[in-house]
Amino acid sequence: MNAIGKLHAKWLENRGISAETAVRSGIFTAERAESGEVIPSDRGNILVFPFAERGRIVAEKYRGPEKRFWQRAGGRRTFWNADAIDDPALEDGRQALIITEGEMDALSAIECGFPLTVSVPDGAPPVPEGRTPDDLDPIDPNAEGAGKFEFMWNNRERLKAVKRFIIAVDNDPPGQRLAAELVRRLSASRCLFVSYPDGCKDLNDVLVKHGAEAVATVLNGARPYPVRGLYRLSEYPEGREIEAYSVGWETVDKHCKVFPGEFMVVIGIPGHGKSAFVLNIVVNLAERYGWRTALFSPEMPVVPHLRDTLRRMVMRRGLEALTVTERRRADEWIDASIVFIDADPTGRVDQDFDLDWLIDRATDAVLRDGIRMLVIDPWNELEHARRANESYTEYVGRAIRALKRFGKLYGVAIVVVVHPTKEVGKDGKSRPVTLYDADGSAHWFNKCDHGLVIDRPDPTANETLVRVSKVKFVPETGERGAVRLAFDRTTRRFEMLAHAGQEAFAMTA
Repeated sequence: MNAIGKLHAKWLENRGISAETAVRSGIFTAERAESGEVIPSDRGNILVFPFAERGRIVAEKYRGPEKRFWQRAGGRRTFWNADAIDDPALEDGRQALIITEGEMDALSAIECGFPLTVSVPDGAPPVPEGRTPDDLDPIDPNAEGAGKFEFMWNNRERLKAVKRFIIAVDNDPPGQRLAAELVRRLSASRCLFVSYPDGCKDLNDVLVKHGAEAVATVLNGARPYPVRGLYRLSEYPEGREIEAYSVGWETVDKHCKVFPGEFMVVIGIPGHGKSAFVLNIVVNLAERYGWRTALFSPEMPVVPHLRDTLRRMVMRRGLEALTVTERRRADEWIDASIVFIDADPTGRVDQDFDLDWLIDRATDAVLRDGIRMLVIDPWNELEHARRANESYTEYVGRAIRALKRFGKLYGVAIVVVVHPTKEVGKDGKSRPVTLYDADGSAHWFNKCDHGLVIDRPDPTANETLVRVSKVKFVPETGERGAVRLAFDRTTRRFEMLAHAGQEAFAMTA
């Protein structure tokens, strides 16, 4: 029977490995015969690591004096302790297969009560000069059956059955490269990584310096490799609470507070005041919080229409009552608070505005002017460049995703004014508008954070009904409900009614 010599028994003991564990693993002491063959001998100075597959020795690795390694010629490339891969506990997921960089690390795990451990046959690959450990060459499927990772190819069917792997290789650049090579072949979703105590580079180091309990702590504390798109709660940074801002009316704030990065949709029948309502929000946020807005409103000329409307709102007086000085002060305020997205202020340039162009200009406005809000009024004035075979509904969904990405990236609240379909007023019939009446797609309701319907049931009355039909984040940013506001036709401003006309919400979206 092959045995461990006294020399190697002492050496193994110094590395924290008992002779009994080594013998159970098939390891023995040998010497080189005159023929050059390595033969068992407890007086020898060669430590032999047999590689078995299904009980048959298929290769041998030798450790000689001065840490010299070589292998038996013609041996099969496989894991050391490869038969551990066939354990049923690996297939049903009760245990993970531990993969180490060297046999001594595998023996360390086995010594500490983790028998389902294997080692790669000849260590880690070097890191090419000028490259990082995870900068890997593409895998050539036709070359996997030979070369450095032939041992994985030879065990590919056995490895497919294993549910989980713990990659416990050396904590140095070659070890990191080996880990990257193993993980991309085994799939990150099945792999876990370990963290060693300070000053330790591998499992045997941990065993020698800190003992068996520390090795068990390292292996039991293995954590999943990151998989893009899959995260646990513990991996998320502490997020900020939603920072919601008043839109300017206490009664409306109960149902709708604006927040950075949100996507708001405003709908209403033409002439019912949806554009004026949105402009009121722009002015209120600028006055209260110093928010600057980028305004895309191609239906209305900036000068004189939008300028004069904003003059009235800012100064809270009719246009004809404003002095030259007051108009100048209003214009200075507008310059400081609003940037207009347009092709040419002179109006001589006729250009189609598509979504990509608009988002590019809004990005410029973030970087140059620090805008906090983007208003698109109305949506139908954009040039809608659909892709080949893309329906309008699909385009709207893609466009909303693009706008929301922009808003979240820069912390910009986005307000889009949409028109209802022509069906709403067909044959002269009138009914309350809902967000599902938005021209083009139900995406307007499904994907918005706030959905508002602006309705003036009695066109002769100076009252407007604001219905907040969709609130995504309840209660931080409000809850569904309806509020009546007074509308001052002279100043174009909305104000709370004296009786604070709060209404119970009993309407559809």
